[in-house]
Amino acid sequence: MRYVDAGYAIALACFFLYAISLVLRRRRWERALKMSRPSEHPLSQHGAPGDGAPAGGRS
Repeated sequence: MRYVDAGYAIALACFFLYAISLVLRRRRWERALKMSRPSEHPLSQHGAPGDGAPAGGRS
């Protein structure tokens, strides 16, 4: 009977660790997404040279 209890305890511990890893992974992806968004730099509003925007930033 103790082996069964130990098995359940190990299984629950594994699920708990997996859940923690999912939460940490989501936070890491959200932080990466936030860092990859364009900054509020003046050139990003009018188009930087070479980004495919027309000269002068007019579209």
